[in-house]
Amino acid sequence: MTDIVDGLNYGIDLKYLTDPRGEDTERNRRMVLDALDRLVGGEQDALWTLFDKDVVFHEAACLPYGGSHHGLEATRAAHATIYDYFDTIKIDLEQVLAAGDLVIVYAWMTYRVRKNGRTGKFPLAEVYRFKGDKAIEWRVHYFDASTVAEALAAD
Repeated sequence: MTDIVDGLNYGIDLKYLTDPRGEDTERNRRMVLDALDRLVGGEQDALWTLFDKDVVFHEAACLPYGGSHHGLEATRAAHATIYDYFDTIKIDLEQVLAAGDLVIVYAWMTYRVRKNGRTGKFPLAEVYRFKGDKAIEWRVHYFDASTVAEALAAD
């Protein structure tokens, strides 16, 4: 389909890969919100109940803990590694959005790097892709991952 905006043809080819009005949309959103609420309430493993055993966790390749991590154990290990680099991470969750099999957590991250004391704040989006009642993909999108990579660089 070609998109026509204000009478101008931008040549955009758009197709829906999944139905954004999927019947599981609200269930998926609720599962993420419930896991986050339980995590904040002190249930340390609450987040991990969301994921399928074959989940793939993607972090920006430019980060020292970046790349694609396959399987729940690799995902947990990669996620734990993040905290080796920061002595402070604060997440201010702005919104949890869902459509079809995707749930997007839009948030602001404030951090302090453990080895050099650098601080920063930026927006990020975490995308969870569900299949059935488990997330099969977890992908973090930073506004500018190079900002974090620079902060992590040694002096």
